[in-house]
This record gives sequence, C-alpha cells and structure tokens, in this order.
Amino acid sequence: MHKARRKKEKDIEPKAIKEMKRKKKLEENIQETKQKAEKKFKKILLIIILITILYLGISIGISTHTWKSLAQDMVLNENSQVIDTEGTTIAKLGSEKKKVAIESNEIPANLKNAYVAIEDERYYKHHGVDMKRTLSAIGSYVIHFGSSSFGGSTITQQLVKNLTGDSTDSIQRKVKEWWKAWQLETCLSKDEILSAYLNVIYVGPSIYGVEAGAKYYFNKSASDLTLEECAFLAGINHSPNSYNPFNNANNSEKITKRTNTVLYKMKELGYITNNDEYEKAVANTEAGLKFKKGEIQSNDRNIFVPYRRINYRDNIKNCK
Repeated sequence: MHKARRKKEKDIEPKAIKEMKRKKKLEENIQETKQKAEKKFKKILLIIILITILYLGISIGISTHTWKSLAQDMVLNENSQVIDTEGTTIAKLGSEKKKVAIESNEIPANLKNAYVAIEDERYYKHHGVDMKRTLSAIGSYVIHFGSSSFGGSTITQQLVKNLTGDSTDSIQRKVKEWWKAWQLETCLSKDEILSAYLNVIYVGPSIYGVEAGAKYYFNKSASDLTLEECAFLAGINHSPNSYNPFNNANNSEKITKRTNTVLYKMKELGYITNNDEYEKAVANTEAGLKFKKGEIQSNDRNIFVPYRRINYRDNIKNCK
C-alpha cells in the first residue's frame, strides 16, 4: 500500500513541475512579446516626434524669416505705393493717415521715459514679454473664464500688434505676438524698438506718431515738448479720443488727473530726479495745459536716417 502511494506521488510530481515550467515559459514568451511591442512603439513614437520637431522647426524658420522681412519694411513707416507698368507712382495707400516720422535722436528723453513709465515700466529688463504682467493677465483671463482680455502687453508687443494689424482677442494670436516680440528683441535695440513704436502709435483722430501728436495738440515739434506735455501725450495712449481737448466734452479734469498720474509714475521710477522740476510740471498741469491745435503735414520720411537703415537691415539679416 505504501509502495503504491509513493508511486502515485512520484507520477504526480513531474506533471506539476512540467505544468509550472510550461506556465513560466508562456509568461516569458508573453513578456518578451510585450517588450518587443513596447520597443517597436517607442521607435515609432520617436520617429513621429523627430518628424514633428523637424516640421515645426522648418515652419518656425519660414515664419521667422517672413515676419522679420515684413517687419523690416513695415517699421520704416512708409506708405505703400501703387506702381504702373512704367514704374510711375499712381497712388499711395494709407496716405489718409496723418503721420510725421521723427528720428530717435530727435525724440526727447522725457517723452520716451513717460511712455515707458506708464506703459511698460520693466521695458529695459524684459526680452519682449514681461512674464510678471503676462502671468497676471493669464490668471485674470482664467478666473473670469475667458471673459476678460489678456492685457499685459509690453511696448514690444504693442509694436508687433501695430505692425501686423491683428488685434483679435484670442489665445492663438497672443502666443504668436509673444513669439514675434521676442524675435524683434533679438534683432533690434531697445531704443530702436521704442522709436519705431513712438512713430506708429495712434494718438488722435487719424493721427499717428508722437511728432504728429505734438503738432496736433500743441502746435510744436515733439523735440520741444515740456515735461508735462510729454506726460500728457504718453497718458492718452490707452484712449486718445477720450482725452482730446478739442472735443466738445469738458474733459479737463480727466486730462489733469491722467497727466499727474504719469508724472508721479515717472518720479516713482526715477525718471524725474529733480523735485523742483516735478513740482513745476504738476503745477503747470493743475493750472491747465496750454493746448494749441496745429495743422499736420504728413511726410514720407523714413523713421531711420540712411546709415541707421543700413544697420537695421544688417541686424535683421544677422538674426534670420
């Protein structure tokens, strides 16, 4: 009886071991198949990623080249011309806009500083996009479920928007604006960007650029503006028509308040260091700015003098 039981256990044991080995082999085969499939999937995914990166790189390269070429022409602030088959100019597009170009060295420091102080106080610290303002604007956009505009635009971004003419309130447009602003900052100096910006901004009824603005509001060149007049011109940037002193509406109090805000910001940021100068500008503002409407004669002069145009074109070429 004991012999029979031992024989039965002996016969059962090999079968159990064989079954375990078979299962183990099966599991190993399954695992090997999975590993091969994973390796194959990773290779395919890597190829797709590389192709996508290559495609995006080419697309961005083409986009960059196109944008810089367009910006190079647009920032010169010239009217587009319609030429006949003999090369004669038969029309100028955009000539209905009243604009007078002014070169950088003719724009007073107070005017440049006023715009930087009220529009983009970290202008000289960022590279086209102010991350602090941008994150704040994105947060506001998310909190309000997309019902508020992004805002937070730097001077460079505003220049991009003026050059492209695209002011739609969309995420896609804003991302493109960030990228193009960064591209401009790699090609142009801060002063070149600021000067171009001050030559293309809207400052009044069909009036563009600070030189034309100075002529319209004060009947003088921008180079002759006083400190408080510079502050006024910079202050109206977000809504020129509502601050127009020649409208029927009495907005003198609004003008005074806004101009003083710009002066205070300039002092706060260190652009006005002489307290007597600051107090005099505030007093003149409180007494009422002396507006004098002037006639504007548009010119077709380029923003940059010839040697600056050459350097500018070289800068564009070098960063393509």
